[in-house]
Amino acid sequence: MIRFEDVELRRGGQVLIGGASFGIHPGWRVGLTGANGCGKSSLLAALRGELAPDAGRIAMPRDWVCAHLPQEVEASPRRAVDYVLDGDAALRALQERLERCRDGTEHGRLYAEIDAIDGWSAEARARQLLAGLGFAPGDPDRAVAEFSGGWRMRLGLARTLMTRSDLLLLDEPTNHLDFEAILWLEGWLTRYPGTLIVIAHDRRFLDSVVSHIAHIEHRQVQLYTGNYSAAERRRAEVVAQTEAAARRVAEERAHLERFVARFRAKATKARQAQSRLKRLEKLDEVALLRAARPMHLRIPAPDRLPDPLLRLDHAGVRVDGRVRLRPTTLRLRPDDRIGILGPNGAGKSTLLAVLAGLLPLTEGARVVEPGLVVGHFAQHQREQLDDAASPLLHLQRLGSNRAEQELRNLLGAFGFAGTRADLPVAGLSGGERVRLVLAMLVCQGPSVLLLDEPTNHLDLDMREALAEALEDYAGALVVVSHDRDLLARACDRFWRVRAGQVEEYDGDLDDYARELSQLRSGTATLGIAGSQAGPAERDGGRERRREAARQREALKPLRKAAEREESRCVHLQEELRALEARLGDPGLYEQGSGGDLEELLQRQGRLRAELEAAEAAWLEALAVFEDAQARP
Repeated sequence: MIRFEDVELRRGGQVLIGGASFGIHPGWRVGLTGANGCGKSSLLAALRGELAPDAGRIAMPRDWVCAHLPQEVEASPRRAVDYVLDGDAALRALQERLERCRDGTEHGRLYAEIDAIDGWSAEARARQLLAGLGFAPGDPDRAVAEFSGGWRMRLGLARTLMTRSDLLLLDEPTNHLDFEAILWLEGWLTRYPGTLIVIAHDRRFLDSVVSHIAHIEHRQVQLYTGNYSAAERRRAEVVAQTEAAARRVAEERAHLERFVARFRAKATKARQAQSRLKRLEKLDEVALLRAARPMHLRIPAPDRLPDPLLRLDHAGVRVDGRVRLRPTTLRLRPDDRIGILGPNGAGKSTLLAVLAGLLPLTEGARVVEPGLVVGHFAQHQREQLDDAASPLLHLQRLGSNRAEQELRNLLGAFGFAGTRADLPVAGLSGGERVRLVLAMLVCQGPSVLLLDEPTNHLDLDMREALAEALEDYAGALVVVSHDRDLLARACDRFWRVRAGQVEEYDGDLDDYARELSQLRSGTATLGIAGSQAGPAERDGGRERRREAARQREALKPLRKAAEREESRCVHLQEELRALEARLGDPGLYEQGSGGDLEELLQRQGRLRAELEAAEAAWLEALAVFEDAQARP
């Protein structure tokens, strides 16, 4: 087994991990989680022997072979399949000895050794790895140098998986993969017989693959049994012991108890009172999970939502004679929440660029309402930030009329609280740069959000906060993402893009995953959307999405009504707290202040009565919303 004994890891003078002691048994599949910069990659480097612990020791069996994902794959004239086969060091050593061998007896012995390790089928297995990771049939025979950086990283992953390893270390293996390749990788890793330690920020990937979670927080490593969702719940129980979490639980409990006490005896309110009682029973679990997430985002409602917001009329794009987008007619309406499916290179990013007006059309037209703000997020934007400017200055340069404090509050929600909003961008990590670009996008108040892989480089807490914000966003949303949790939560319709052709997909993510699985097993081909699913499955997936859209639209005014009442309660609570702070001033009770004191006391009484009425109205609105939610 792997043993960590009082391990300390530092970066410069900063302690990343201190006093870590735990063990990882053979065959465990461990997900390594924690906020960006907490020391996950440093821990993997220590396991590889590239970084010595500053204190303590890491012990593992000496005969274990360790395979790890390279940080980059250099361009070379070597065939892709040969590069992948190089990962099998034992086979390559035998092949090299065989080439030099001149003795007939030794020659036969080497043949037997290659046969014993199944070496004769190695190239076929390497080609299967490449196919699973999305390479086309002719790609294995192309030179490594012919592939782009992202595809070379896939080659590096294939070579790593080809290694006969006892310990497999993967740092963000899904970053350069599309939906299809991630599903394939999940299946491969669940069958891997050795010990796996993987860093990933994809909740569904971790839930599917790992058997344990090692979470780094406050310079400590805590080991949990189970997948990420199970570990998150146990983390939440610990977080809830803090004063802040306890206060949140107490405040919501007080609201619910007041409602129950006031309306339980009334026949017309009995149902709502029973609903509140059930919420009280589950309150701790719900509040704990919320308290465990340090970031909470909100995307302001757009000022304008005309219908349609944007449309493409037979819009097509050709570049150097090559079709990038076939003639496409689409309409984006205010309630559209669309996920785009398809393999890398199919044209998903091209479609988003056309919708954003960033790619010139060679035929057809793009029509958008004058003055409408279309927000477009693309990965390259994080590289175009001004390294010398601060996050605050980036937002101020957008020309927004917002006050500086409002901009600082927005930056704080994206993890740039206090002085971090004033530091130069040059020192930001990849994930921090993505967060800043998202903050700039939100600051513009877009009516349409076009997001191209927005979760790359974001940790799990930030992904969760973004998913929550997109769920409540009032404008139109179009998303390209390999994060299935984000797609499932934020989208209720899907388009599929293949070879530049856009089509409506009649199914949900489960249907799509099933099609891909059938394709890999040779039982289906991806023809017209949903063609390989049975009629009942196609109709079921389509109806689920339609029902989700109908329910979302019906619930929108009820949710907004509850939010308005809650905001009124918050405003009254703040006003009452400020007033009671004034009443706590000893100088108010000195001789000659009687008139002021009397006025403040009267105002206190009125505010308390208004707050009680507002809380009743909020709970009533909340009850109506929840009853509508629960109604079949």
